[in-house]
Amino acid sequence: MKMGKRKSRSRPGGDLPVVQGNRPKAIALAALHLSEALLLELEASEILTAREIRGVLKDAATTLRNAATQVDNRSCMVASEMVEAIRESFKKSKA
Repeated sequence: MKMGKRKSRSRPGGDLPVVQGNRPKAIALAALHLSEALLLELEASEILTAREIRGVLKDAATTLRNAATQVDNRSCMVASEMVEAIRESFKKSKA
């Protein structure tokens, strides 16, 4: 697999704290869509199969669910449910 060159940033992390402090829901939504796009591209590029992607999503949901029970964190449980819903949706669209 060929990796592209890393682009340097003029101000490492310069705007990140501003974005994080002002728009946590937007950051979560962006991360969700970015992750989905990456998984779809991995499948389209035949780097991962649909089955492998479902496995990655299952592992992520399980990890989040386990974290939720260990630290009693509702956010982790909700995130686990979201990942599981994406997995189910992906399964139906690829069946």
